[in-house]
Amino acid sequence: MVVPYDAREVANFFLDYADSREVPLTHLGLQKILYFAHAWYLAKYNVPLIGHKFEAWEYGPVIRVVFDQLKFLNRRKIDVRLKKIDPFTGAPFDAKYDFNDNTKVFLKNIFDYYGRIDPRALVDLTHEAGGAWEKVWKSTSQRSVVGMYIPDEAIKLWILRDGGREGMIRH
Repeated sequence: MVVPYDAREVANFFLDYADSREVPLTHLGLQKILYFAHAWYLAKYNVPLIGHKFEAWEYGPVIRVVFDQLKFLNRRKIDVRLKKIDPFTGAPFDAKYDFNDNTKVFLKNIFDYYGRIDPRALVDLTHEAGGAWEKVWKSTSQRSVVGMYIPDEAIKLWILRDGGREGMIRH
């Protein structure tokens, strides 16, 4: 099991899978599905799926590198793929994924469940009282939170406590 993965690779997997299922995916929906995938992976394997840190933003958890590349789309369906930058040349290239079969099944199951939920409802799920996002978001009124990072341990405890579910999903 090679983890954690680059968020852009996981995002591109979800985008390709969404296209294969003919499910339109917006930036907001993608950010939330990435969060749920990361949370469930932490809960199931006790290691992070994604190497980038989630930040607490107004509309829920966000991975900045994904946001920066897709913000121009606003609420439109995502029709591009995320890129990485070659550190030697500065040239962008597609963030390609190479997941093992278990990881692919895991990600497909996550998408099959959360991909059918309206992105605004996913925002509500990430904003649950006592959840990892809420704890970081509310703490800013009392103290500075560098980068507004949501700790992986808080994400794992939230999902294990029955967070973010309308019903249990099977992996």
